[in-house]
Amino acid sequence: MGSKIEYLKKRYREMSSSQLELIIEQIKWELEHNPEADNTELKIAVDALEEKKKAAHKQKKDRPCLPGHFEHQLDFGEEF
Repeated sequence: MGSKIEYLKKRYREMSSSQLELIIEQIKWELEHNPEADNTELKIAVDALEEKKKAAHKQKKDRPCLPGHFEHQLDFGEEF
């Protein structure tokens, strides 16, 4: 069982966010129809998706803002 968990962790880390979201939905559907099933795979997929989102947010946060593009960051109401 331990090797399966490690395999899933590695596999899910390599997937894109959209793939993980689809897998999470599929696992949730399977758990609805079989409540006695083990939800470890769901936890692993959710953790992997959260890590992807944190990494994407960090990359976005660390990007420098160029002054020439500042006007694109304003709301439409602020321009007038």
